[in-house]
Amino acid sequence: MKQNIGRYQIIGTLGQGAMATVYKAHDPRINRDLAIKVLREEHCIDAEYRIRFVREAHAVGTLSHPNIVTIYDIGEIDNTPYIAMELLSGTPLDEVMKSENKLSLKEILQITIQLSLALDFAHHKGIVHRDIKPSNIILVDQETVKVTDFGIAKIEAMDMTQHTQMGEVLGTPQYMSPEQVLGKQADARSDLFSIGVILYQMLTGRKPFLAKTLATLLFQIATENPEPIGQLAPTLPNSLKQIIDKLLKKNPEQRFQSGQQLAHALQCALDDLVEQTHNKTRIIPIRIKWSLIMGIAVCITFIACGSFLYRDHYKLMNEQALNYGSSLVKFIATESAESVLSEDWASVELFVHDAVERQQFSYLTIIDHNHIIRGHNEPSQLGLKYNPSFTKSELISHNPLVTVKSYISQDKQTILDFNAPILYKDIEIGRTHLGLPQAPLENVANQTILMLGILMLTTLLSVTIIAYILGKLLSQPINALQKALREISIGHLSYRISSERKDEFGELFSKFNEMAETLQRRDEKKSEKQ
Repeated sequence: MKQNIGRYQIIGTLGQGAMATVYKAHDPRINRDLAIKVLREEHCIDAEYRIRFVREAHAVGTLSHPNIVTIYDIGEIDNTPYIAMELLSGTPLDEVMKSENKLSLKEILQITIQLSLALDFAHHKGIVHRDIKPSNIILVDQETVKVTDFGIAKIEAMDMTQHTQMGEVLGTPQYMSPEQVLGKQADARSDLFSIGVILYQMLTGRKPFLAKTLATLLFQIATENPEPIGQLAPTLPNSLKQIIDKLLKKNPEQRFQSGQQLAHALQCALDDLVEQTHNKTRIIPIRIKWSLIMGIAVCITFIACGSFLYRDHYKLMNEQALNYGSSLVKFIATESAESVLSEDWASVELFVHDAVERQQFSYLTIIDHNHIIRGHNEPSQLGLKYNPSFTKSELISHNPLVTVKSYISQDKQTILDFNAPILYKDIEIGRTHLGLPQAPLENVANQTILMLGILMLTTLLSVTIIAYILGKLLSQPINALQKALREISIGHLSYRISSERKDEFGELFSKFNEMAETLQRRDEKKSEKQ
């Protein structure tokens, strides 16, 4: 191994290729480590090789881009040309692809975008790489892409079959474009084809063109289409599948026409991927949103209306119960007045017994003017001094004819006590106490709430289903338009919306198709001029 190349001190060998050897070196002048690529001795014999090596190196030396390896110095010593360049500490893409740590879809898109922009910069400087392959792409810190070996491929291609063996040839040809295979002039679009091959490989784990012999491989690249990537990676976004299909077109005119155009399409695909990831946790689909809004609106409406109806209905039933109890206790007082006046207690007892059997009373008590119980639904209370069974009560209503109180019984039931005087010629000769349970009234109120709840749930379910269906129907034309806009943004100007509708969306689709037609014509005219 050489100790020095010019002023550069050789530290060790980094790698060897068919055309050149790469050393790790140190520049003592500025105290910097770097890489030096030296043309192999067998190629130094040919002056044309040396001239072209240096000329290509000078051209690449004009490139100053964050994703292109930096050239520090170009020289020749002892008829051996060399290139001093940036020492990269990253990992070649081919080694990354072989490792167990697989790249995510987001990382793959970010790598390809950087690669596209780097090549676009070189293409605008008039330099075509001609040998884009994973080993010429270095990942620095798993984030930054560095493209290396600019210009060398063109020299290698001159005498490939003379200086390499079959196993060595298959490495680079698998990334060649059809025009390179056919011996035609390679331009910027050839590099983009190679990007398509690399992208296909990163996404599927296999190369698009596979063959046992070089001749078969070259024939496949020139004439056959690879297996559709959608069959190997069905979960890929459609936009990305279309980008790869366009990159691998045999005709360069049908591919992306610049690295910038490709980078824009990839960025759109990346933005869609990020947006879809955010949508999973942030954005609610319109069909769900409509269903929720309509459901909430129905619930609020039913709760408000139901509360109003329940309050009024309960109030009405309560008034009816009070009227019923008041009328009944006055009737009982009137009917029992004659028996109480004549002190015919047997008739009073019989009257109470018949009344209790016909109606659901909590109790019915008739007392005389001395507050002695003369009629009761429980015979054991007869002849006793009347003592109310409640100590705490709430006055509901009061008038000279009927007093109504509410209290809680010992068995925790709400009882309405109706108290009416027994009169004879406007003289009170006794009193009647009638107890009516409030449970039936509450049961009716609960039944009302239950029916309102069932009606609300039924209506809510119906409205939600209808809103979901309408939202889904509405989202279909929106999605169609969104897809169409995405296609146009990545350069598919021939895309049209085929759906026909007789509504506002139909007019919008028609306007989009007109716009796409205009853009396509402009693009075709621009291509013809070029």
